[in-house]
This record gives sequence, structure tokens and C-alpha cells, in this order.
Amino acid sequence: GLQLNMADSKYFTTTKKGEIAELRSDLASDKKEKKKDAVKKVIASMTVGKDVSSLFPDVINCMQTENTELKKLVYLYLTNYAKAQPDHAIMAVNTFVKDCDDPNPLIRALAVRTMGCI
Repeated sequence: GLQLNMADSKYFTTTKKGEIAELRSDLASDKKEKKKDAVKKVIASMTVGKDVSSLFPDVINCMQTENTELKKLVYLYLTNYAKAQPDHAIMAVNTFVKDCDDPNPLIRALAVRTMGCI
């Protein structure tokens, strides 16, 4: 499963004005760490009940990654919001299909499980 440690507590800060815009820009970053931190912040907000559904297309764009941890986080977000946003969720189908052919069994299992949940 997904492990959160004390260092991850920084992702659970209060929502400030403009935070969604900042997250959107970080999600589009070319820097892998910045992108992963942004997805972690989105998941943290989602976990405490904040509505981060407006970031759906931005989070979906992070799906195509070699980074397993980032992929897990994006899939977790998808599982939570796909039912509410089926039009956007359809954008993820190609990546699911590709991930079902991934050489890594963890990625294949993750793709199949997530598709089953949405």
C-alpha cells in the first residue's frame, strides 16, 4: 500500500487562496519531484475532504510516467473522482490499456484494479 510518514505531513497544510492554481502549475512541471509533490498535495487535500476535482485533467496528465509511486497516487485520485467525472475519466483509458501490457506486474495489477474500481 501507500506509505505516509512524518515528512509527508507537509502535504496536509491548509488551503490558501490560489493553491489550486499553484497545484495546477506544479502538476504541469517538467521536474519529476515537483510533479510528484504536487500529486501528493492533491491526494492529501482529497484525503481531508477538500474538493480537488477541478484538477482532474491535470492529474490525468501525470499518468504517463515510469515512476511507480506517482502512478499509484494518480490511480488513487482517479478511483476517487472518476465516477463523478466520467467524461474526463475516459481520457485515462489509453494509459490503462498500455499499463496492462507493462513488463512490471505491479503496474499491470494496478491498472486492472483501478479500472475495476471506476
